[in-house]
Amino acid sequence: MACLDIRVLMGLHSCLLSMVRVRLCAHIVATIPLSNYMLTSSAFNFIVLLLAYYVLECIEALKWGKGNNGGSSGGTRTVVGNINANVNANNSAQGTINGDKTNNDESTDNERDDKINLIGHSMGAGVSVVLVAAFPELFSSLTLLEGAGPLARNANDCSRHVRAACQRRLKSNKTLFPDGTNGGATRAKVYRNVDAAIEARMDTTRRMPGDQYLSEEAARDMVLRATVDAAVTSNSSDDKRPVTFRHDPRLQWPSLQYYTREQVEAIYTDLCNSNVPVSILMAEDGWPVDSWSESAVKDILKPTHMKLLKGSHHFHADPDTVGEVASEIVSFLKA
Repeated sequence: MACLDIRVLMGLHSCLLSMVRVRLCAHIVATIPLSNYMLTSSAFNFIVLLLAYYVLECIEALKWGKGNNGGSSGGTRTVVGNINANVNANNSAQGTINGDKTNNDESTDNERDDKINLIGHSMGAGVSVVLVAAFPELFSSLTLLEGAGPLARNANDCSRHVRAACQRRLKSNKTLFPDGTNGGATRAKVYRNVDAAIEARMDTTRRMPGDQYLSEEAARDMVLRATVDAAVTSNSSDDKRPVTFRHDPRLQWPSLQYYTREQVEAIYTDLCNSNVPVSILMAEDGWPVDSWSESAVKDILKPTHMKLLKGSHHFHADPDTVGEVASEIVSFLKA
């Protein structure tokens, strides 16, 4: 029987999902004829990326490589912690992320029976593209949902990005850290109850570019997982207590640096030449795609499979569209 190992990288706005991941997983499992596959112990191991920009976070979270397939170490590691862990690892290992990749490893890598089917959504799709382009020998396939790579910006705008990021940081710090120190308590927005937070989450989606929307069911799944009680003590019921979102608002600041278009083209070229099958699923009312990105994906990345489905940016989370998304994923994996 074939082994099916699936890992999913969620983007920034999905990174704290719980029931949403279970919903997509359940549809995939229900569609796969279990007599044809043996689900490994790590099958459908959904990886939450709190800092989806850093591929190194992903590497440490997935714990690939010989001797690293055991249980989770618990908690979310910092980038510095990941660097220390990798430095202390056995760097002589071949065919692993910790080891150095050489031409002599190709025959071994092609015969690996523990390759991963990676699925990325939104920002998670961008991280997935970079990761698979860098370590193609570890993957059987790549599925991208509502995203096809890292954000690409004009190289001539580099100094403008630095300026915008610094100005946003200076402005936001006055609100986030009213005591004047980054080590102090942050001032997060408080919602009067869970329903108010759900409505705010849905309204945020409506204000995104294009005609995006988010179902109440998906928004509730996100909010219940992504909020904490605002008050230390409360006698109110679960749905009536004031809450605040647990994510760090600084994740929504503009970046100091972005990939240039030339860099993204190089990543697409490497991924295309790796021969790892790539499927891209986009939503009819999803995040708008500019003409340059659309052309680069078609002409350089050259995905094995690409399809436009009904739904919006979170079509993998909305109950009305998750079934078709899961079916497309399964059909691609079985091809």
